[in-house]
Amino acid sequence: MQSISPLTTDQMLARGKEPLLKVEIYVDTTWIDLCDLDGKNYVEDDSVSLGGASMTPNPIGGKWSVVLLNKDSIFHPKHPTSPYKDYIKTGRKTRISKGAKYGGTDYYWQRVIGFMDEPRFDMPNFKVDISGADYMKFLQDTELRSPDNYWGADQTFNSLSSGGIVGSEIYTEADAMDILNEGDNVDGWTPSYCTFEVENDTGGGSTLVGKAFIAFQGPASVINIAVGAVVAGKEYIVKFKYRKTAGEGEMDIHVLQNGSSLGGTSGLCMITYTEGSFRFVAASSGSVKIQLGFMANAVDTEFRVDQFSIFEFVPYHKRYYELPAACKDPYRVVLDDEDVWQGEGDEDWEYQESTRRVSFNINKEVANGTNNLKIYYFTTQAMEDVVADLLVTAGLYADRAAALTDMDYTDPAIDIDRVWFKAGKTCLNAIKKICERCDYRFHFRYDGKPVFKPKPAPETTAFTFTDQKHITSANPYQDRNEIRNRIVIKGEKQADPASKEETMPSELKGEAYDQDSIDEYGERTLTINNHLFQDQASIDAMVASLLAERKDPQWYAKVDVPFNPVPLELGDKISWKGRLSPILEITQAGMIRDMKINNLNMLYVCELES
Repeated sequence: MQSISPLTTDQMLARGKEPLLKVEIYVDTTWIDLCDLDGKNYVEDDSVSLGGASMTPNPIGGKWSVVLLNKDSIFHPKHPTSPYKDYIKTGRKTRISKGAKYGGTDYYWQRVIGFMDEPRFDMPNFKVDISGADYMKFLQDTELRSPDNYWGADQTFNSLSSGGIVGSEIYTEADAMDILNEGDNVDGWTPSYCTFEVENDTGGGSTLVGKAFIAFQGPASVINIAVGAVVAGKEYIVKFKYRKTAGEGEMDIHVLQNGSSLGGTSGLCMITYTEGSFRFVAASSGSVKIQLGFMANAVDTEFRVDQFSIFEFVPYHKRYYELPAACKDPYRVVLDDEDVWQGEGDEDWEYQESTRRVSFNINKEVANGTNNLKIYYFTTQAMEDVVADLLVTAGLYADRAAALTDMDYTDPAIDIDRVWFKAGKTCLNAIKKICERCDYRFHFRYDGKPVFKPKPAPETTAFTFTDQKHITSANPYQDRNEIRNRIVIKGEKQADPASKEETMPSELKGEAYDQDSIDEYGERTLTINNHLFQDQASIDAMVASLLAERKDPQWYAKVDVPFNPVPLELGDKISWKGRLSPILEITQAGMIRDMKINNLNMLYVCELES
């Protein structure tokens, strides 16, 4: 309830002789009162429906409507001389305050602040109908778009080639067998029991090759003692081309380090140029050697080798991108500015929850890249932080900190691992989901301050009407429409169907019902579909709570008050006296669930206490 000046009960309840109303619009940097515009009152009629904490988690926004007198069409947008012709237009910031004169003092209480909808000019009658809503309209009009519909963080990676080759080539010899720097030499290659020289041969795709000639039957070799440097523990791939051009026998190729073979291949004997490869893991950091070995089974055996390359290699099972410990599942992968979808297709990505690793399908072609892979992932979010972010998205605040500073909230102590909302849904719909999850209420106060709190359960009375004459009527009634005796909550999906034929539901689910209530009033089911319920315990607790609260019909009363005594809010508790007979008077109390203000007449809809 708004803070009010101290008045005596008689002052507060004595209907003011002069009802007071302010309908103000914000023009440039000034609030303009349409009830006192150059000493004239242009407001003929007004109505206000307040926002506040409702029976359900659905956010309730305040609304207002006003009929303006438009004498001489001074508000008409095409008036040639009126200084007021641009006062009435959509989007104009508006606030309405109501009050009365008590004991010779003017009392105003602001009831709503928001924005004007599209005005309607009634030219024959020289009137203007204007209406609008409080700040809830921002949330209602703002749709969530990707990626703003997800809450989390992101990390950038260098992409790893699907072929496993990373980094630059470490074979840097500018000789007849180098790919990039082909030279007319075989410097650094030392033959044993054979000759090794440069040969012109274009069959392998280049101009020059290395030719090994073994003039006799028996083993021979060629070795290069420093073809490049490796790093201990890393894996490398050696690629080359070869062919046997004369004689009988086989060739083998090995990489040596510190006198031991790190890996190689043997039995090479093709007579047409063939590409071969093998991988090895460096035992220590430093240079490595390449050894070509030959077993000639006949004299004058000849082999030709070409296009040596050595690259660092990452095998498929190591081509992954590990996310930090804060990751609660990735939700988006962008490679070279293109979205990659999650799944099991050739072009998809997969996630291993136990290791927090994202990897591409083995068949997807990926090139090495620098800072070209971005992975977005969920992080645990506090519910009040998400509400603040939605207020920022709707344009009400500059950042989360500013929204939290201004918002009147109670920490629900509920953190959600995977917060997202469907693209195209409004910020208002998202806040409704949050309120359902927490059993909280959200609304904007009379002064525009956002409120995010538990459903109201006031223990003290905000205001007491001390005499029956202060109330026109207070008619109690029982509302069966509020009964919900079967509660069903469907939460987050646990897995997507494996195929289109699989139709079994996979979401978390909880249900509770009261058979006595069903027998008495018929079955009345409340079904909540909300993916923010992400554990069974939260679902079970909520269905039990909602069932206990709503299985029985509630008593209500419409309390009609013919004046504007105090600035009561939805969720406030009031009490009043009622006479059951000439000699029997009782006091009733209830929580305000709805409120309508027409001119200065007040209608409170109250949920009565048991």
